[in-house]
Amino acid sequence: MAGLVRIENNSQMDARQTAESAAMDRQNDPLIQGLAGHLRRLWEPAKRAKLPIETKMFKALRQRNGEYEQTIQNAIAKQGGSSVYMMVTETKCRGAESWLRDILLEDGKIPFLVSPSPRPDINPEDSQRITDSFSQKVMAQMQSGQPQDAEAQEEMKELAIQEVRTEIMEEAQETSDAMQTLIEDQFAEGGMVEGFNAFISDLVTYPNAFLKGPVVRKQRKMKWVQGPDGKYAPDVTEELVPTYTRVDPYRIYPEPGVTSIKEGFVFEHHRLSRPELAALKGVPGYDDDAISQVLENMPYSSTGTWLNPNEQTKATLEQKYNIWDRPTATVDALEFTGKVPGSKLLEWGMTEAEVPDPDKEYDCNAWLIDRWVIKATMNYDPLGRNPYYTSSFVKRPGALWGTGIPELIDDIQNMCNAAARALVNNMGLASGPMVEVNVDRLPADEEVTTLTPWRVFQVTNDPMGSGQPAVRFNQPQSNAQELMMVYTHFTKLADDQSGIPAYVYGDMNVGGAGRTASGLSMLMGSAGKGIRQVIMHLDMDVIGPAVEAQYDWNMRYVDDDSIKGDSQTCPKGAIQLATKEQENVRRMEFLQATSNPMDSQIVGIPGRAAILREVAKGLNMPIDDIIPSKEKLEMMQKEQEAQQQAQQEQQAQQAQGPQASVQFNRGPNGEVHGAQLFPGGNPKGGQDANTVSNKQTGRSA
Repeated sequence: MAGLVRIENNSQMDARQTAESAAMDRQNDPLIQGLAGHLRRLWEPAKRAKLPIETKMFKALRQRNGEYEQTIQNAIAKQGGSSVYMMVTETKCRGAESWLRDILLEDGKIPFLVSPSPRPDINPEDSQRITDSFSQKVMAQMQSGQPQDAEAQEEMKELAIQEVRTEIMEEAQETSDAMQTLIEDQFAEGGMVEGFNAFISDLVTYPNAFLKGPVVRKQRKMKWVQGPDGKYAPDVTEELVPTYTRVDPYRIYPEPGVTSIKEGFVFEHHRLSRPELAALKGVPGYDDDAISQVLENMPYSSTGTWLNPNEQTKATLEQKYNIWDRPTATVDALEFTGKVPGSKLLEWGMTEAEVPDPDKEYDCNAWLIDRWVIKATMNYDPLGRNPYYTSSFVKRPGALWGTGIPELIDDIQNMCNAAARALVNNMGLASGPMVEVNVDRLPADEEVTTLTPWRVFQVTNDPMGSGQPAVRFNQPQSNAQELMMVYTHFTKLADDQSGIPAYVYGDMNVGGAGRTASGLSMLMGSAGKGIRQVIMHLDMDVIGPAVEAQYDWNMRYVDDDSIKGDSQTCPKGAIQLATKEQENVRRMEFLQATSNPMDSQIVGIPGRAAILREVAKGLNMPIDDIIPSKEKLEMMQKEQEAQQQAQQEQQAQQAQGPQASVQFNRGPNGEVHGAQLFPGGNPKGGQDANTVSNKQTGRSA
């Protein structure tokens, strides 16, 4: 510890020396020692191959920050004048980020789907279910006395298979839904959404963006527990969970010459603090004693990096100044993921049982800190896949590294800057007159460095007799209009080159078709073709593989049979999400077109309700509160039909004429003595209803 003398008793010294000796013995093992040397040999060419890409990344970051390259800055300073920087690149990048997040992270979830296979596999248990169902059908037919010919039995067998397949599909849908819910929960707890959100910023800025996962890490979780006294107290626990993180493009080093991140080895540079390094203790695969020795020998103040000499440049561009003066100490670590020849593993000390074929390539993962290997394990993935995913805003065929927006509009940004600098300089020159003064004709104490209104100059006679004034004014020409046209022209070109038009991020100065809602929708649809290509790359390169890897991890390590079935994963229609707004407009137009009586009869109430549901879904409205369910619609339709039928019957009765009426014969006290039926209308005029007798009994009622 810097500035302090460490004091230990004998038992503490013995314990420390024992632990250090055990760790040193492991580090001197041929397996560990050979691994460290092999990693360093692979690291050097990977670092050299990354240098041209780092230059592009530094330039892209300066371009987003609005900073000139040093050579251009020196030329501007030498020439003089304005050094204004127009933030065209930052505006386009920010618009692209917003557009992608609106499509892919609209509801705060990664868009993917876990669905049953079209024809799930039939296992022996399902075959027995088919046999039992077939037997029951045969027994029922025999008991009914129906003929048992071969054709009837074949039909019953097909019916039994179909019924069991239907049950299998229902069960597969339930397991798929449970798996999707689990993955969504794991993505939320493991930082997938946060990592993907940062990944989008890298995607539009740098040649490539990188995401990593699932990687098992310790994660602290807190829940509130009610004690005996009724008060709640925090209960903090540590769990091993699969996590996802954005990988800094500056700190990842693929194997030189590869066209895919999945092909060769990958190095990742980590800067670990003491708490981060200590958190790796107890994680499966890490050497706790080696980590303890790294912590023991780790300085308590920040040091420079031995891995990347451009670390200071990167920190300055990220506005992290004086990183060497950081009080929290950090240490460099290299994580290696890739294939290693079996012969090399045998040299490291592995047995022939572990490495049966010396010519075969084996997938390994190792962490190197200085001379300490804190982790050395085989890759846990059954297919040997590394946990890295990468994509580009614009991909280049046959190349790993692509192109970001700053590189796409680099020349346009330079032209906009040049036009803006010239405009500012010209505005300064043309803002007022330039004055020419013949100082020989002015008094010695006359001030000529400032120009004020109503200024009076005292001058002498011209000794040369030229007749020229002692003070002359010249007004420089203003080229502001031409320079503004140049600037506007190149900003329009930036729309085309980047594929991010200005109206995407709220520019209302849209002429032509963009002046109407439908025209602007058409323009958005056309502009969306480029962004749909980017989303397709993200589906294929990042979202799809990440969901598949998490699915496989759950199938292997999660002890829950309710999530395990014959399912498949895929991105959840990210391409369709790109045209969601246009589709909703088309639905509204379809609703208006089918609102006439003839089309309403064809579509019907259920069809109309289905269209309304899709429109409400696109508007994020409470569908169940607005549109009744299918069952409720059927009930409402039946009630409406019953009311219509009752109305028709009532109208038919009214058309048939007056209805028959009954009048009762009552006594003085209101008692009924008899009744009489009249075929229609009222009783005959003058007839007393109280004298009507009962026709059925012939007696007085």
